[in-house]
Amino acid sequence: MKKLFAGLMMFTLIFGVSFAESAFAGSDEVKLIDSDISVIYKPGYVGFSGNIEVANLGPVKTVTVHYTTDNTTWYDASAYYVGPTDASHEKWHFSISTNGSTADHSELKNLKFIKFAIKYEVNNQTYWDNNGSENYYNEVNNSYPLTSIILGKPNVLNADSNLNNGTFSGNIYVKNLNPAKTVKIVYTTDNWATIHEGYATYVGRLNNLNSVEGWKYSFDVPGAWNVKYAISYTTGGQTYRDNNYGHNYEVH
Repeated sequence: MKKLFAGLMMFTLIFGVSFAESAFAGSDEVKLIDSDISVIYKPGYVGFSGNIEVANLGPVKTVTVHYTTDNTTWYDASAYYVGPTDASHEKWHFSISTNGSTADHSELKNLKFIKFAIKYEVNNQTYWDNNGSENYYNEVNNSYPLTSIILGKPNVLNADSNLNNGTFSGNIYVKNLNPAKTVKIVYTTDNWATIHEGYATYVGRLNNLNSVEGWKYSFDVPGAWNVKYAISYTTGGQTYRDNNYGHNYEVH
């Protein structure tokens, strides 16, 4: 029993926070959507940002990212409310950075890696998403692009899209669950009166862990001024979808 108690105390010290009156998210109280670290903008700039989904359990809540860059000192970054994702969930965003010349977030200077977990406080209860007790981990890419993406809850995630001069194009984040995979875009230019399908192509890995891949697509849509679309990802006999929480995506 003494050994067990000592082990629990050491775990608390290493993580840098007490878990009294806390619960680890086993369902959907709080989950990471995506996170990235970036050093691409200018010399000395490092950014750490991402998105989180929480269950709307009460009107007053706080969402905090608890992180370390050296396995010793832990810091907190506050997330802010973005909007509802569905009738019972919300999206929150966090973003911190340093430009290399100020004291702001100096822990990000010369960044090699970040480990983090997410804390959600609501109704006098604290929920954690610590990636199944392993914490989330990301590190600076060792080759171009110097933006490293990890995914939490979703297996496929819309990254961005563009509609310009009759071309509908965009990028997708995909968890590398199996070597063989298909990424498809279902889209319409006339509010689903007619439906089109097209396939994305592999671009490359988006982190050193090879856990997330970038895929891209480009389709001719002459005369279109509005495109609505959703994404599907099939691998290992399973199909995963990102349809913007049932609302589909839209680009003008």
